[in-house]
Amino acid sequence: GIHTRLYIAVLLVFAFLIMRLSRPTDESYPNAPAHIAFATVLGSIIWLLSAAAVAGDAAMRDVQTRMYSLTYTTPIGKAGYLGGRFLAAFALNALILLAIPVGVLLAFYSPGRETEPLGPFRPAAYLGAYGFIALPIAFVATAIQFSLATQSRRAIASYLGSVLLLVTSLFVRIAVALVMGQWELAKLLDLIGIVGILGEFESWTAIETNTRLIGLQGTLLWNRLLWLGIALIILAFTYLRFRFAHDTTSTWWSRLSQRQTIVSSDTSGKHARSILLAEAAFVGNIRISVPQVRQTFGFLTHLRQTRAIAWTSFLAIAKSRVALAVVAATVIGAVTFAHELMELMGVSVFPRTAHLITFLTTTLGNVQTPWVIVPLLTIFFAGELVWREREAGLSDIADATPVPDWVLFLGKFLGLSLVLVTWMALLMATGMLMQVNLGYYDFEMGLYLKILFRLQLADYLLFALLALVVHVLVNHKYVGHLVALLAYGFIAYAPRLGIEHNLLVYGSDPGWSYMDMRGFAPSLGPWLWFKLYWAACALLLALAAGLLWARGREGSVRVRLHQARHRFTRPTSWAAAVAVMLVLTLGGFIFYNTNVLNEYLTASDVAERRAEYERRYGQYDGVPQPRLVATNLHVEIYPDRQAVDIHGTYHLVNRSVVPIDSIHLATAPGVKTGAASFDRPAVRVLADEDLGHRSYALEEPLQPGDSLRLDFEVHVEPRGFRNSGVDTSVVANGSYFTNEAWLPAVGYQSNRELSSARDRRAHGLAPRPLIPSLHDVEAREEMTGAERIAFEAVMGTDEDQIAVTPGALRRTWKEDGRRYFHYATDAPIRNDYAFFSARYAVHEAQWNDVAIRIFHHPG
Repeated sequence: GIHTRLYIAVLLVFAFLIMRLSRPTDESYPNAPAHIAFATVLGSIIWLLSAAAVAGDAAMRDVQTRMYSLTYTTPIGKAGYLGGRFLAAFALNALILLAIPVGVLLAFYSPGRETEPLGPFRPAAYLGAYGFIALPIAFVATAIQFSLATQSRRAIASYLGSVLLLVTSLFVRIAVALVMGQWELAKLLDLIGIVGILGEFESWTAIETNTRLIGLQGTLLWNRLLWLGIALIILAFTYLRFRFAHDTTSTWWSRLSQRQTIVSSDTSGKHARSILLAEAAFVGNIRISVPQVRQTFGFLTHLRQTRAIAWTSFLAIAKSRVALAVVAATVIGAVTFAHELMELMGVSVFPRTAHLITFLTTTLGNVQTPWVIVPLLTIFFAGELVWREREAGLSDIADATPVPDWVLFLGKFLGLSLVLVTWMALLMATGMLMQVNLGYYDFEMGLYLKILFRLQLADYLLFALLALVVHVLVNHKYVGHLVALLAYGFIAYAPRLGIEHNLLVYGSDPGWSYMDMRGFAPSLGPWLWFKLYWAACALLLALAAGLLWARGREGSVRVRLHQARHRFTRPTSWAAAVAVMLVLTLGGFIFYNTNVLNEYLTASDVAERRAEYERRYGQYDGVPQPRLVATNLHVEIYPDRQAVDIHGTYHLVNRSVVPIDSIHLATAPGVKTGAASFDRPAVRVLADEDLGHRSYALEEPLQPGDSLRLDFEVHVEPRGFRNSGVDTSVVANGSYFTNEAWLPAVGYQSNRELSSARDRRAHGLAPRPLIPSLHDVEAREEMTGAERIAFEAVMGTDEDQIAVTPGALRRTWKEDGRRYFHYATDAPIRNDYAFFSARYAVHEAQWNDVAIRIFHHPG
């Protein structure tokens, strides 16, 4: 059918794009067996989430079409009935998964591919990836999907089986492999191959990547045997539980509830009959007057209808077994692994709320954490709410009720929002239980509320609305699931597709950061502007969903568009105009900050600049330059303005054996470096501010052993915000920056060159080893910060802060409402240092004749 062709097309395009867009960072071939296996694992995940309806439809086709009362009476046994449907679903899924190797082959051998050398064509690489990775996943997943649909008598339950398998693999990777360190056990338990296959590739060399085939041996063999055994047990259990009978309640809870209902109905029925008989004896022929009810359909009525729909929708989700299972698994898993999660490089850390919150939250597009289950379940529950009345056979009645379309949509969205609010409350409770389990009781409720119920909830609400809108517009449940999954995949992988601007990816933002010392710093400003922009876009989507809400049995596009024209009333037009105005205003303001006040560069732009830097100035690599021997700085930090002024002096010495007639200076990107001056006549012959390279010609060459002084100025002050947010190097409390990030460097900087072999080929650069030889003495000297220097600095900051940099504190004083610190080293240090300024508390101690001072956040 059309669904099968759609699933095949999605996998074909995905496999094609993933192999065309991905670039090996080592010297391996693009069509190496490991890369083919990598695409097969990712494609299997896409299949797992998108094509779950195949097994669900096979299991529940008779129930959905109301034909089971006939088919259950045909002379066929359970083995034939269930076995035939399961094998048909498995065969169809195996056929769908064939699109992955076909897409991979097209990516390598179709026109339009970059001129990049391929390895030899090895059919075993494709057959092994398909036979040992895709087919076992298909068999096990189909068994679980088929069994869940059969047991629950709902085809959509197969989707939950897919989510369960994916979350299990992510849990195994994080809890068993990363937290517990049991990598072999994790490889055994991971069906999909996130640990056992993708994790294994990380330790392979380029030669192994090019030559090794995926074989059914070792841990992979035992993994497949284990999961095939689990699948057979699940199928056997389904066979034993299945009955050719009508659906009846069978759980102890439902039987108990049904029994109580029957008893209550019987008792109330007897009581009602006695009352009616008594009334009939006394009332006789008294006329009964029916009160007149005033029908009102005003705004208050619509609000009450919205509240009723929201509460009913919330209860429908909250009472589901899936929701309860997710809640239980979250709490039990997090509390159980609390000690392991609160470790950093094997050292236990205090379970502070600020640290714990990094585990409980994540960005919407992060698919590497267990919280990917939230958007996946949101897609599932959104489809359930949109199709609830139609699947129950009540759509004709519901559509005839005097309830506006916008009330139906808003009520279901608020119901889904209540579920997400409850999820945030659960996460907060889970975090506090983890802290109690670790003996920590400073919960910081305010921080929990700010992060979970404001920042994290905003992401989930925006996505919940998108999922609802997709299901409304598509008007087909399973296709709606697929389209919503594709939308989520686009959000997660848009940067890999070359779409990096946050204005173009739904719900995206520069992110936020929190530290006990810094607080949220200035990161919340850009985050808020982007969220307001996407909220305005979400309002437009909601209006479109309200206009195209399917009502009645005519669901064609032509009929829905005709209905939308009648629904486009004056209030709707005003709301749409306001939404469009907000989108244009907020989008324009953001664009002005990210692309006008600041330079916007994509990853490809940055790579091109690095390549151009090498093409233009690579000729100066190896040209003798004076060595830095001493640095003297005056640093003025203005935390309130997030600004820094640096006046510096470099003392340079010619340690080569030839005279030096020109000085090359590399300026740092993102800062304003003023004119440089020397203590001898020199002329600036080149100033490339885009690539950060300047050249100065000395009137008299610097002789071997001779020295000169270089003076420079650097000014740093943000202008608006970038697509990546605001630079948080300088904040109100807790400033931190390094010399490498902002200060100029002498000579050609080879660390600015492209290092990836594929990137260098793509930009026409000569190949070079990723890691220099151990015997390359020049490479050791060219390491960033390798030279030893004498260092001295005076730092000025706000009066209530302490500034820290390398060296011994010589003196401190106050001047013009500011506080100054003079540091100087007693011995040469590496040319790799940092500057700090904050409201520190200082702990002082003495060890022998060494004075120890520890600067830390108070409290």
